[in-house]
Amino acid sequence: MAVAFSMESSPPQRRPVLIGGKDIRCYYPLFVTLAMSALILCTFWFGSRYPQLFHKAEDMGHHELVSYIYNSELIKASVQAGFVERWWASFINWIWSMRIGMSFGLALGALLHTVFEFYPPKLGGNVYMNTLKGIVMGAPAGVCVNCAVPVACGITRGKANVEAALGFMFSSPTLNFVVVSMVFAGLPWYYGAIQYSLIALVLLVFVPLIVYINNRKATAEAGLLEQPAVTCSIPLYKECQESFLDSAKHVGLEYLKNLLKLIKTAVPFMLIAAVLSSLAVELLPLKTIFAEVNPLVLAGTALVTVLLPIPIALDVMTAQQLYTQHVPAPYVMLFLFTLGTYSFLPMSYLWTEVSKKLAVALYVMFVALGILAAYLISLFV
Repeated sequence: MAVAFSMESSPPQRRPVLIGGKDIRCYYPLFVTLAMSALILCTFWFGSRYPQLFHKAEDMGHHELVSYIYNSELIKASVQAGFVERWWASFINWIWSMRIGMSFGLALGALLHTVFEFYPPKLGGNVYMNTLKGIVMGAPAGVCVNCAVPVACGITRGKANVEAALGFMFSSPTLNFVVVSMVFAGLPWYYGAIQYSLIALVLLVFVPLIVYINNRKATAEAGLLEQPAVTCSIPLYKECQESFLDSAKHVGLEYLKNLLKLIKTAVPFMLIAAVLSSLAVELLPLKTIFAEVNPLVLAGTALVTVLLPIPIALDVMTAQQLYTQHVPAPYVMLFLFTLGTYSFLPMSYLWTEVSKKLAVALYVMFVALGILAAYLISLFV
């Protein structure tokens, strides 16, 4: 009787709902992260990014830029302001211009960290295909290369997949359809032809090749690939026994943890970038530089402009303004290509999280291609 009573009083076993042969509870974290993704992307894309990009496209050529490193002014330095006051204004205005894009980058990067914890990505070992996947994700994202750094950190789970992160970082500020239309609408066609021929060369040839060579060298160094990254290491999670509310709570806590981790890493670099870029723009004697086309001056300018972190589309607006001011074409082309494609922030990320050699190799590549672009434009003018 006792046995019969215990059997009758035991709760009935739950009959699992299967999706693709797996318990639906295994997908609860996915449902939560999809909802978070929709909220973050819709808020950024439709509430900020694309309205801003369309506004920039409308303003291009109608308003003179106040700076080559920011496009929104929170404070304005007076005409009689000294160096320190001008630098402080540039520093604050750079941060103000980057606030929305960097916030989105941190939010999306932390979300990718969280997604990969529950559902590890399967990018495979094909460097070329991984680069293409990064390009497909990056082109519609609409973030500058600096704000793409936290997102890239979320994509990166190891050095073998850094090509997807690079594809995302370099395609997002250059291949967005609004930015592409601004290039061809604001400048003669040959500027756009050179710009996107070299961007295609970077994304489809140099990035896969450099990463492939870097990965081969890395495998020869003991323990390099097994060393966890400071901000990109993500433990795998395989529990499928939680309720939906428990899963939502778990995902939320992991998201906050990953967000704080990214903030601790990215924000200090962002502040350093603001200091250096505002110093550079105040110290560069642009009037003297633009006076004549000199190979050494051209190369020296490229060394600086490649590192300048700027908001998305400001490179196009800067080049268009220089063109209307009759600045020599090599400098217009140099600014168009080197501004916004690489900078101190992605270089710092690669240096600390991936590979010092890769960070330097990409910097040298963008400097060399910027100089090449400056000379190629001379064939058309």
